[in-house]
Amino acid sequence: LDICSFLQVVGASHANVVKAIEMAEFTDFEDCLQDRSAEQVGADYIVTRNVQDFACSVIPAINPVQFCQQFFTGG
Repeated sequence: LDICSFLQVVGASHANVVKAIEMAEFTDFEDCLQDRSAEQVGADYIVTRNVQDFACSVIPAINPVQFCQQFFTGG
């Protein structure tokens, strides 16, 4: 299975880095940057083992098991 056939890999833009630096909602810069990048591309989810770190995320976070259940077993 080629994971890149259904997932989009995105980079961090300068604007997203600046916005992530300015945001106080996240305690972790990298998590905030992931949220900013996901919002920029209109992502449906952020897939992470640390869902609790994305409580204030604009994009909903799900763990890998939830992702697999939803997208490989029909929900």
